[in-house]
Amino acid sequence: MVTKSTRQPLRTAILTISNSRTFSDDTNGLMIQSCLTNYGHQVVDYAIVKDDKAAILRHIHEWVCSVDMIITSGGTGLAKRDVTLETLVPLMEKTIPGFAEMVLFFAYRKACGLEALTYRAAAGLIHQCPVFALPGLPSLIKISMEKIILPEIEHLYGEIKK
Repeated sequence: MVTKSTRQPLRTAILTISNSRTFSDDTNGLMIQSCLTNYGHQVVDYAIVKDDKAAILRHIHEWVCSVDMIITSGGTGLAKRDVTLETLVPLMEKTIPGFAEMVLFFAYRKACGLEALTYRAAAGLIHQCPVFALPGLPSLIKISMEKIILPEIEHLYGEIKK
């Protein structure tokens, strides 16, 4: 379990990308929200959109200048409808390739073995705002939040603001 932050809480927006989820059954968005608030960060907005480039872009463009961090879940798979990474990565001025590598490492080791090859993730900066795109698999969301994002976000945010 990650311990609570000693720094100023980061204002975060969460975007679930799914053709089937609603607020009543979006366990992934709620898990991200719970991890963030338990660690002392603030969730200032939370939305669910379909796997649709325009819908994703609408929220990202609205949030990048008004929050400290954005976390998305879903839409990162290999299916034709999965467009999250194809939408977000071109917007990133700087990518954080080690994030995707760490997600795959933990996916392989702790969650799903070789099936990890089908799960994609990405992280980078859009207008100096860190954006993390997580797969929609709950076990990977939990691992990504607890083992990667929350322990490293203060350092990462400090580096961005230099």
